[in-house]
Amino acid sequence: MTERHVKGWLAAIVTADSAGASFRRAAAWRSGITDTIAGIVGSVVLIANIVSFGALMFPGEFSAGIPTVVWAMLIGCCVGGLWIALATSLPPIATGIDSPTGIVLVLLSATIESDILASGGSSQVAVQTVMLIFTAATIVSGVLFYGLGAFRWGPYFRFVPYFVVGGFLTATGWFLIAGGVRMATGRKLALGNLAANWTTIEAAKLASAVAMLGVLLALRRWVKWAFALPAALVVTALTVALILHSLGLSDPQYGWYFRSLGSLTPWLPFEAVRTTHLDWPMMVKFIPEMLAVTIVAIISLMTKVASIEVARQASGDLDREFRAHGIASLIAAPLGGLINGLQIGTSRLLEHAGATTRTSGAVCALVLGFVGIASFDLPGLIPVPIVAGLVFYLGYSFVADGLWRPYSQRAWLDLLLAIGITIVCIQYGYVVGVLVGILFACVLFAINYAQFDVVRRHATRALFASYVDRSAEASKYLRETGDAIQLYWLSGYIFFGSSEGVFARVRGDIEALPARRVTYVVLDFGMVSSADSSAVVSLTKLRNFCDQQGTILVYCAMSPAIRTALQHSGFFGGKSRHQAFTDLNLALAWCEDQMLAKAKVDTDTGIAGFEPWLQHQLGANVRAADLIAYLERKDTGGSQILYREGEPADTVDLVAAGNLAVDIARGDGESLRVRRIMTHSVLGEMGFFRQSVRSATVSSDGPATVFSMTCANFERMRRERPDLASAFYGFIVRVLADRIDFANRTVAALSG
Repeated sequence: MTERHVKGWLAAIVTADSAGASFRRAAAWRSGITDTIAGIVGSVVLIANIVSFGALMFPGEFSAGIPTVVWAMLIGCCVGGLWIALATSLPPIATGIDSPTGIVLVLLSATIESDILASGGSSQVAVQTVMLIFTAATIVSGVLFYGLGAFRWGPYFRFVPYFVVGGFLTATGWFLIAGGVRMATGRKLALGNLAANWTTIEAAKLASAVAMLGVLLALRRWVKWAFALPAALVVTALTVALILHSLGLSDPQYGWYFRSLGSLTPWLPFEAVRTTHLDWPMMVKFIPEMLAVTIVAIISLMTKVASIEVARQASGDLDREFRAHGIASLIAAPLGGLINGLQIGTSRLLEHAGATTRTSGAVCALVLGFVGIASFDLPGLIPVPIVAGLVFYLGYSFVADGLWRPYSQRAWLDLLLAIGITIVCIQYGYVVGVLVGILFACVLFAINYAQFDVVRRHATRALFASYVDRSAEASKYLRETGDAIQLYWLSGYIFFGSSEGVFARVRGDIEALPARRVTYVVLDFGMVSSADSSAVVSLTKLRNFCDQQGTILVYCAMSPAIRTALQHSGFFGGKSRHQAFTDLNLALAWCEDQMLAKAKVDTDTGIAGFEPWLQHQLGANVRAADLIAYLERKDTGGSQILYREGEPADTVDLVAAGNLAVDIARGDGESLRVRRIMTHSVLGEMGFFRQSVRSATVSSDGPATVFSMTCANFERMRRERPDLASAFYGFIVRVLADRIDFANRTVAALSG
């Protein structure tokens, strides 16, 4: 490699880095320009919305308050909007006066104004009082919003089904289209108004707005340039402005431009507190209304976040949005700003205008602040049809987003419900529509959930045994009479729609067998999350039915709440014949013990029966006494650990008498009892022949006798008595085969 080659490579690397840096700078400039234009365009739509709400809050004789409340909303959207734009989890986001919240503020202002006038106050006092209540509502909302986010309660509000989101989006699209018509013509979107006589100017405005809509839709479909929409807005705005100027229609009286905001009045809440005689009783009186503002704002934000997620196919952090909106309100209130929230329409407008970063939302907020402080007439610079066409475009986008998804998926019920929610939102408002949608969702959930069987599994003792090892005679008896013990694994939430199914299922299974055949019904609540009062009613019917059939109900693995409810209702305890246990094994073992005791089946033959049992296992070709000569006897006088989990598995142990317990360690430091041995059995065979370690800890529960085959004795027996070793091998293989058969039957029962 020559020096010339090295220099060439270094030069190529430097050139590539320079080209990459230039590309990144160009991309940053392009993104910054696009975001700035998008933010300015979005601010025009927000200003129009703010002015409309200002006129609604202070109508008629209170109109002197319009410059004040418009200033307060602009400042709130600037300060709070800037914070939300930078802190949101779903950029780009624009904020403004939230429509559902704004409607509640309008109703609140009307109530306060009427109360002030009724008490002899002036319109000026009414305006000051309304503004103070608005500021207080902003602070209350900020505290509650931030609290929800700080305590991470957002997931509890994630219960908005798609048809509610779809209806919300479609209603928003309708309101935008209606607002565009009213913006362009001054007419409400109604058949009566649209059928009335139209002036030439009104028709021209609406036609221009529709033409603008066509331009934007064409750009969306065929042009992929990032600057397409901003460039189209600028070009069409300049073109329409030149045409209007050439035709002499630029003057305000022709209505082709928005009315001037005029001189706005700053709102200073701390100064107003000193000068306005607002007493505490009046503040307390309006606390419910202030809480209503917060509740409506929470519902609106929750729904709008879900709508943005669906439209953008993104995932937001509701806790983060709660915190951002809470801090925004708490910062804006002392500066005179009012509560503001996520604007789904303007946020989508930023996206359609090519914005990709938080900068567009920040620019939008800063423009609103500049307009408020400088009383700058930004809307007066843009022809009305341009903005109306843009609003039409947003409305179309929302309607398409809301209804196309269920239509494309052929989800006809969701589509029908979305249309229904849309109609409710249009007729009665967003909040009512969302609440109706959630109510429908709850009803549908209850209906659909009730169709799932609460009984997750069902088996009898013939297929599923407890963890107790019993004698061959006892095991055979329990298998042959297994129908007497019916086991039901319950799951989910037992409520009015599903509790009756438990009673019907158990009654049907009992009636399908001969009379008095079922002695025990075991109900396992281990997978039941909760139950309502209707579950107690159904279980009462089941208990009464079982009493008539002579069947004992056995409850197990209940949560503390369910156990308390059933115990207080007399389902078990006291003089009740029905029982309750902490887990399924204990419950099933108790049922087995009761059946064996009633049938007088000997379940513990003791040391005297050990040699006959062993002879039976080895067969007639060898003598059990010869095998016992190779075993080492160990007797325990009480509770004693025979060996621990993890120790070398160097013996095969034959239980001759007594009860043994088999436990395995859990990850939390506790132990889990997996088997109880109450008869002649074998332990440790798997670890012994695999030459591994003990898989469990074995201990005696009282006096016990165990015979152990050590490795040394086993090797000696193989050399001295091959026939005895072969018989011993056969015995162990049968033990393992029996356990595999038991495991297979258990798996079959649990998978049924």
